[in-house]
Amino acid sequence: MQLNYRILWFDDQAQAIKPFVDRVQSMIARLGFEPHVDLRIITADVSEPLASLPPQTDVDLVLMDYKLGGQHDGADLAQKLRVTFRDTDFIFYSSEPAAALRQLIFNKGIDGVFCVSRPNLSDRANGIIQGQLRRVLDLNHMRGIVMAATSDLDLRIIDCLEVVQKILYAGDQGAAGYANEIAARISKSMRSKADEIDDLGKRGKLAKLLREPSFGALLRLQLLQEEISKLADKLGEQHVVDGLGKYHQEVITPRNDFAHRKAHVSDGKLHLEGRSDPLDHDSMKALRLRLLAHADNLRGLLSSLHELAGAAGEPALAKEIAKIEAAVEEAAEAVAGDATPCSPWSGCPSGNAA
Repeated sequence: MQLNYRILWFDDQAQAIKPFVDRVQSMIARLGFEPHVDLRIITADVSEPLASLPPQTDVDLVLMDYKLGGQHDGADLAQKLRVTFRDTDFIFYSSEPAAALRQLIFNKGIDGVFCVSRPNLSDRANGIIQGQLRRVLDLNHMRGIVMAATSDLDLRIIDCLEVVQKILYAGDQGAAGYANEIAARISKSMRSKADEIDDLGKRGKLAKLLREPSFGALLRLQLLQEEISKLADKLGEQHVVDGLGKYHQEVITPRNDFAHRKAHVSDGKLHLEGRSDPLDHDSMKALRLRLLAHADNLRGLLSSLHELAGAAGEPALAKEIAKIEAAVEEAAEAVAGDATPCSPWSGCPSGNAA
């Protein structure tokens, strides 16, 4: 998913429609998205008004004027467009009353079209766009958007460093010197971080260490597996331990792929660089089911720990575990409740912004 919102717009008067386009673009920008309007001016000398259409996945909204130039009929074009943009929101407008436009659309047998009188076009279009973006602006979706955009920017910074090297340090010798400088920077940073972490350990700062960014997901998982194995005889839930063993491959690896692998389109399908399987509805559904399975596994683990805390007469600990159980439940509901799952790069069926 990108921070883009793309509109395919058909009209016959470039100057007359410009104020409407400007208002819609301004609203989209205020919501934190980059507007991209593909404005097609259909005059009498345009022989193929529907030539070179973008794919449905590259369009979030279609707007069609009824009265176009020459013999072009907006209702006829809308009927043809609906075949290609089957799942895309569609606005049909004119100076005619909205009721008359609805009758035209009904006669053409076109489903799912908003009919708007031209004076109300900006307000109506903005309302529809805001409705579309409402779920995007939901916190969980926004986390995905920010994760995607940040990862893309991080990759571009790497590209910039490579370009700078080619400009400043020509030849293999220059590249080797540049590599040594980078290695020295990384080593110094790691030594400084290691000293900081050693100090936290000596001072017994467990909470800070557990949340230390250097204590990555894989290390956390490995430690949890080791510690839970010590409780295996008390838990009596071997499947919980086995489930933790699958967490790295089934959860951490895909998450890292989304964060750090470049996305590209090949043969009309979205791929992550270095991965053979495309990102599509089926693969995202499978990932969602795996996430739900691991959420269930964590709930099983927490439930057993809850019982152990209760049996040991530790009500405060039991209460703390209950809060973690609730948080896991909330995360699972967010995954299960997403009827049209969006990966950070694949977008949703209706377009790039959802």
